[in-house]
Amino acid sequence: MLIATIVSLIFSATTTAAVPQATEAPPDKTISWSNVGPGGGGWIQSLAWAPDDAGRLYVGCDVGGFYVSSDAGHSYAIHNQGLDDRFVERIAVCRQSPGTIYLGMESGVFRSSDGGGSWKARRSGFPPLEKWRFSAPIGALVIDPLRREVIYAGIGRPRFHKGGAGAIYRSSDGGVSWHDVSTGQLPVRAVVNDLAIQPGQSRLLLAATDEGLFRSDDQGGIWKRSQNGLPHGAINRLAFTSSSPNVVYASLRTTARDKQPFNGGVYRSNDAGQHWQSACGEGLSHRVGQQGQPAQMTSSLACLAVDPHDADTVYAGDQSWVTAGVYKTTDGGRHWQRVTRWKTPDANMDYGWIDFWGPAVECLAVSPIQPNHVAFGTSGHVFVSDDGGRTWQQRYSRGLPNNHFSGTGLEVTCLNDVAADPRRPQRLYLCYFDIGLLISEDLGRSFRRSYQGMRNSGNCFAVAVDPAHTETIWAATGRWESNVGDVCLSRDDGHTWQVVGHAGSGLPDGQTHHLVLDSKSPAAHRRVIVTSKGNGLYETADGGKSWHAINGNLPAAARGEPRGLWLDPSQPRQMLTALDGAYSKGGGVYTTHDGGHTWTRVNRDAPWLSLCRVVVDPGNRQVLYAAARETYDATAQRLYPGGLFKSSDGGQNWQQVLAARFVQTVAINPHDSRVVYAGTDDHPYHDRPLAQGVLRSSDGGVTWRQENTGLTHLNINCLGVSPHDPRMILMGTAGNGAFLGQELGR
Repeated sequence: MLIATIVSLIFSATTTAAVPQATEAPPDKTISWSNVGPGGGGWIQSLAWAPDDAGRLYVGCDVGGFYVSSDAGHSYAIHNQGLDDRFVERIAVCRQSPGTIYLGMESGVFRSSDGGGSWKARRSGFPPLEKWRFSAPIGALVIDPLRREVIYAGIGRPRFHKGGAGAIYRSSDGGVSWHDVSTGQLPVRAVVNDLAIQPGQSRLLLAATDEGLFRSDDQGGIWKRSQNGLPHGAINRLAFTSSSPNVVYASLRTTARDKQPFNGGVYRSNDAGQHWQSACGEGLSHRVGQQGQPAQMTSSLACLAVDPHDADTVYAGDQSWVTAGVYKTTDGGRHWQRVTRWKTPDANMDYGWIDFWGPAVECLAVSPIQPNHVAFGTSGHVFVSDDGGRTWQQRYSRGLPNNHFSGTGLEVTCLNDVAADPRRPQRLYLCYFDIGLLISEDLGRSFRRSYQGMRNSGNCFAVAVDPAHTETIWAATGRWESNVGDVCLSRDDGHTWQVVGHAGSGLPDGQTHHLVLDSKSPAAHRRVIVTSKGNGLYETADGGKSWHAINGNLPAAARGEPRGLWLDPSQPRQMLTALDGAYSKGGGVYTTHDGGHTWTRVNRDAPWLSLCRVVVDPGNRQVLYAAARETYDATAQRLYPGGLFKSSDGGQNWQQVLAARFVQTVAINPHDSRVVYAGTDDHPYHDRPLAQGVLRSSDGGVTWRQENTGLTHLNINCLGVSPHDPRMILMGTAGNGAFLGQELGR
């Protein structure tokens, strides 16, 4: 069983530790990775149709990167080669040269000249790269329709309403170099949400910002406000139509609350943005939420797309929770109809397996050569209509009999753990952020969701299967947005669950990240030990009916973040746990020989400050590995390195065996403990994340080499080895789902 890992989101000022140069893997010892998963998840942030191929669809996501479909969304391939981060905010495809694509990302602009096959950064002229933040996040991107080497980029993070610098950049050489064309003309912190150029010419540009709509009539040289007729300046998106170049639509964020009149929606201009009038006709959503409610309780028309052949046919996407969906008008905004209907008698949507999220529209696109092809993305789905919105099909996964499903290549998920069943070689348990627990009976070719009866089914952190009764499964669940968690028990192979670990049964509320079983305890009274965030260690010996703390003398200040849990299978009263934090505050590696009544800290000092995971060599209990993240202690004014640390004396002394900024996870091959795998990570909140993917050592950590053949994502959350096949590596990423690795030639 794998011990579940947790992604630490603590962002601290540090300096970069050098990563050793990875040697090339010999041909007979390379790991080949293949992506597996159910499809969907994550956040679908941007969409674009190719201008020359009605079936070619491009998808950009917040954690997964860039995806290409050649069959209108029925299947996808991930194309992240050369991308420094995985947050694709905008996609711009060159009409004159369709193989040329630009991406607006949080780390800058990237260009592909081969249809997305590979990418190169194009950011000369933007502010210098930053280590602790995004120096030039791109919130808007547009290509000149007449001169393909001219591109405009706006700065900001529209999804989060921050990161604005009141700046619009222009490139005249295909992105090779950029310069600010708006200096001092926009509000200093304005977030540029969208940019649009009038079709058929190059001089007139409009810029939608959160602090007003601006217009330039000289290719970006001079910018002036242009919002005559608009109720306020919180502008979301813009959409011209090529059939009537003077007609442009704008969507506005709603600022109203309580009994204030709705002041968002869609507006139209017939003179290229000089004057505006409301296009919020009958049928358009206009719900106003109460003060103090989340913004998603108020209608929010953000995304826009116009039929290229008809200026009066417009699609608008609502992001809210209560009126979510796509609305369509065929008379320029006088009348609207919601064309997405689900969970109603007249439903017109095939929704797929992610039926626990609504269709809040995050991006929307109409094919420039086939206007009846409309696509939109949500926080987890891609939907496509081939008939102008009359019907919609989910295009992120493939439905199978008996409520099973399989992925189609659009893998936008993050894993806490991937675990193999101890008795059934084909069965896998995938513990996800946001979408909970999925079970595969065929090594990732198909899945079923396992959640019925769970209280917090959205996040699963760990799974353990009873070795004597394989239909009995334990799961650690919880929430990420708050420290809430449970332990759940299934006695029917994961079809239904009962919450057995909760405050009422003695387990305090808290995310339960680690879970182990004592296989020597009686099956009818199986002993189960868990870690509870903020509370420490707890156990049950009566099937989860009651729980009690086994914290003994563990320091209370350090119980909040357990980073490992190991139980000696031959002597189950002996356990090991790892507590995060400074050594002076109780952080470190602890062991017990009496089931948790008394604990002894074994490490004499801690070369790390931010601990991620500790594992024990199953063949030699004196050998331990600890994965850590580089962290700066401002109080002590000391930089603690990240990397992988090894102890050969039971945890007393430690030596750094791999220098890397963030090592998130580590796994030892149980069939050959000299083989060790390290998974690296980095915070996705600065310009150039430094994750190195998976590294492998065949000599107990003396030497390392990268093993990334076939990987599309280098931020690794969890690693393990199949107990049935020493050549099979189980791995989960922070954005492209799960991978199975096969060691070739062994």
